[in-house]
Amino acid sequence: MTGTPAPRSAPAPLPAPVVRNVRALTDGTAWIDALPGILERLCAEWELDPGRPFDGGSCSWAAPVTTADGGRAVLKVSYPHREARGEGAALRFWDGAGAVRLLRSSPDGFALLLEACEPGGRLKDAEGPPEDLLTAAAHALAGLWSRGSGEGLGLERVGDVVAEWAVLTRERFARLRPDPRVFDPRLVELGAGLLESLPATATRTVAVHGDFNPGNILAATRTPWLAIDPKPMVGDPGYDPWPLLMQVDPPGGHADPKAVFRHRFALVADVLGEPVERLLAWAFARAVESSFDLLDTGFTEEAEQEMTEARVLADTAGL
Repeated sequence: MTGTPAPRSAPAPLPAPVVRNVRALTDGTAWIDALPGILERLCAEWELDPGRPFDGGSCSWAAPVTTADGGRAVLKVSYPHREARGEGAALRFWDGAGAVRLLRSSPDGFALLLEACEPGGRLKDAEGPPEDLLTAAAHALAGLWSRGSGEGLGLERVGDVVAEWAVLTRERFARLRPDPRVFDPRLVELGAGLLESLPATATRTVAVHGDFNPGNILAATRTPWLAIDPKPMVGDPGYDPWPLLMQVDPPGGHADPKAVFRHRFALVADVLGEPVERLLAWAFARAVESSFDLLDTGFTEEAEQEMTEARVLADTAGL
């Protein structure tokens, strides 16, 4: 005799901070209104019982789910946008090497059923010597890169994206006219120029994570750390390590940040098999671009701090 299946829980709504972020986006309110129906359909079709959504994130609903066979997984549904378009394809390509595994995806790629990453603590919150954390994270990143070039996945190219950023950086510098004592025109142009020239001098091509910061690296059981939430592209691997190196025990808070940069970049470069000078150049260029993105959105103090760190990176790299 067949028993009656237990009723599934109704998916909980988006966390309030995500609602605020998405409402500001094109068609964001329409997506928020449609999301309950999307979740109900996915949970019924994929036979999932959803739990409470995770806190954090900026434009997606993500929650632990129980599968039909009693297993644990994570359901993630993203607001459709450029950076999320290739997430499923990249996770499928990496197949668990350094990142969570993709178990299933919707035809449009914006709904993903993912391996549950447990215990799931973020590298950002982990205790231990910064050098140990950086080394462990670098091994996870090397795992992603070990899968190959990612050609044929339909991902955007690093060179194309950062070329757009170079144009934006110059436009913002001219329009915003920031204090040249902080935003040195020579360094701004050097950063924009490197965004244009670095991709063309890469010696290998990989599928990059695109947002390899310590909040996107979680403690796992089948391997010490796994990456989540990629914004994947294809191109120069040197693009990837900057947020990791800047956000684990931020070097700018040390008495001699230049010495800390030199030591930690060399440590990560050794694990990844990339020239330290190249990682420093990419970090400098990305810091310049980031400072103008912050400035353009009204975060002046943070932009000035980013540009100050960019100057130290340039000095460390001998640029």
